[in-house]
Amino acid sequence: MLTKKEKKEYVFKKLDEVLKPQGYKGIKTGGDPCYIINKENYRCKFYLNFSDMGDLYFSKYSMSIRQVESIVEEISSPNDTSHLDKERYISPTILDTSKNSYLYKIIETQKELEDFTNWVIDYLEKEGKHFIETYSYLPNILKKMDELQAEGKYWSEILSGCEDNLFRGLIISKLCNDKNYNKKIEYVDSIFYESPDDWIPYYEKLKERLKSVEPIYNV
Repeated sequence: MLTKKEKKEYVFKKLDEVLKPQGYKGIKTGGDPCYIINKENYRCKFYLNFSDMGDLYFSKYSMSIRQVESIVEEISSPNDTSHLDKERYISPTILDTSKNSYLYKIIETQKELEDFTNWVIDYLEKEGKHFIETYSYLPNILKKMDELQAEGKYWSEILSGCEDNLFRGLIISKLCNDKNYNKKIEYVDSIFYESPDDWIPYYEKLKERLKSVEPIYNV
C-alpha cells in the first residue's frame, strides 16, 4: 500500500510539470496543500487533501475576482476572515459546482494514484480552464445568475458565501450596469428584511457603498 509521502511526491511532481510553466504556485505544507494562480483581475485556487487513512480529495476551482472582493472586504461580515493565511486563502467570488465540486477517492495502488492524477490534470486542462475563461468575465457570471433566478434557483449555486453570496450578486450586477439592478435590490431586500439577522448592518453598508460603484461593463 502506498504511503502518504509517496502519494504526495507523485501528485505534486505531475502537477508541477503542468502548472508551474503556467504561473501557478504550489503551497504544499499544511493539511490542505493547494495551487494558486494570480492574474491581474482574479486569483484561482484548488486544493488537495491527503488523509492518513488513504483517502485523497481534490477540490475544483474557486475564483476570487478582485473588483468584487475588494468591495466585499470593505463591507466586511459577521464571518471575519482577517486571521486567515493570506498566501493560501482566497476570498472566493465563485465556485466551480459543475457536476461534483470535488473528487474523493480511496487510493491504495500506483494505478489508482495515476488514474486519480490523470483525472485531475484532465479537469485542469479542459473543464477547469473553460470555467476560468468563462467566469473571469463578469457579464458571464451575471448571465448565469439570471438563468438560475429564472429557474427558481439561488445565486448560491455559483456565487460563494453565506448571506454574502447575495452581496457578491449585487456588486456584480452594479459593475455590469445591469438593467435589472433595481429588481435585484428588491429581491435581496425581500430576503434580508423578511428575517432580519446579524447581516443587516453589513447589508445596509453595502447598499450605501453600491451608490458610488461605477460600472466597468455595459450589458
